[in-house]
Amino acid sequence: MKSIARIRSWGAAVLQTGTLHRPLYRVVPTALAIVPVSALFGALAARADWSWLEILAVGVLGFSGSGQFALLPLAEADAGFFTMLMVTASINSRYLPIAYASAGRLPTSLTQRAVVAHMLGDEAYATEHDSDSKRAVMLIRGTIFCAWVGAGLLGAVLGQFIPAAWVGEGVNLGFPASVVLMHLSALQLRARLWQVPGSSRTRGLAAAGLCAGVSLLLISLLGPLYFWIPSVLAATVILGRTDI
Repeated sequence: MKSIARIRSWGAAVLQTGTLHRPLYRVVPTALAIVPVSALFGALAARADWSWLEILAVGVLGFSGSGQFALLPLAEADAGFFTMLMVTASINSRYLPIAYASAGRLPTSLTQRAVVAHMLGDEAYATEHDSDSKRAVMLIRGTIFCAWVGAGLLGAVLGQFIPAAWVGEGVNLGFPASVVLMHLSALQLRARLWQVPGSSRTRGLAAAGLCAGVSLLLISLLGPLYFWIPSVLAATVILGRTDI
């Protein structure tokens, strides 16, 4: 009980300083927005006879919205472990550029760096600001991570009471996550792009256009299945070398 009281008093003291008020206000709507998406995954996984432990393990260790949804049909089709690993790695390769760009926000401790880096996601990156402290980054990523994992388990429970017709083949499972990500990305562009000088803004837009052009070229050369990882690597190099 004493330890719980100490944690509560520490949290109250931190919030009273005002240093985490703004990050908390930013992350709570984002965390609430991903709850239905994660709950949908939990409901579908439970209907596919996944145990609660399996849903929890995928949420904690995988922590990839689109990657987790991609695993569902593969698991039902009895796909091999290597196939599922390659598909998930291909989808998650999109994190390479944002991990590279946000590496400076990580704590100095090796253990904390590993944990905070693991909790990086599209929503966290879109919510964070360059001016955020390392403690604020931990708060943002931890809140979204806990919301995603907890909502997945909640969906597994509620999925037992949802009619099968509501989550049939006609439901586009990727649409809710895509809408959330597009909205957060638009907010990031509005908040960041017009704060940089005109020349840097022009270079950034040119680099983004070049990335899009390279991706289209790779699609035509490699096809829509195998272009993903090379295009992400190319975008990482292009954006990393662009002085913005």
